Amino acid sequence: MTCATASATTMLVPDFPFSYDRWLSHPAGLGSLPPAMHGTEVAVIGGGMSGLTAAYELLRLGISPVLYEAEQLGGRMRSLPFPGNPEYKAEMGAMRFPIAARSLFHYIDLLGLPTRPFPNPLAPGTPSTLIDLNGDRDRARTTEELPGVYQEVADAWDKALQERADLATLRDAIQRRDVTTLKTVWNSLVKEFDDQSFYGFLATSPTFQSFRHREIFGQVGFGTGGWDTDFPN
Repeated sequence: MTCATASATTMLVPDFPFSYDRWLSHPAGLGSLPPAMHGTEVAVIGGGMSGLTAAYELLRLGISPVLYEAEQLGGRMRSLPFPGNPEYKAEMGAMRFPIAARSLFHYIDLLGLPTRPFPNPLAPGTPSTLIDLNGDRDRARTTEELPGVYQEVADAWDKALQERADLATLRDAIQRRDVTTLKTVWNSLVKEFDDQSFYGFLATSPTFQSFRHREIFGQVGFGTGGWDTDFPN
């Protein structure tokens, strides 16, 4: 589970910049019901994360939730050991959780759940990262240990976002919870790129004119990379 200092992380998505963390932690709660409704049974269909959260908040309002689940609580957000090898775990759906998911971490913190950094490629806590591309194998712990072309691709991706998506302004607005600036920039990006595919964005970016760089980005992945078969969508 990914966790880190979240002091500068305020929200998950720029298209609907609502401060769920402040809403969930408000002393008044999510709402109130008249005493006459306290104890009323309300059906909650599905015992996954959403269903469990809904049932918890209904309890806080004085309602008696009745949870219906066909299999087991937790839905796909649970880990299961491999038969015969209990030390190895498989995730049934969820994998890593970004600290930008402030609603999720509100409940993680509320329940006192332990977290640890996810072993992303080249992350400080990752023992080693292997890149096997077209038969060429490179193993590294840091970006500096990889061939220079990978840094070129990473730089091209960052520069494309800075020059064409106003990334610095977006990040600053998100951290400051400046909804007006955030929506102004985001709405202009939607207008410009709404009919554009992700691959089209890459191919028309001055920093990605090299097909080799686009190929490496799509096959290996830097941030959003690694899904080249889906880029035309």
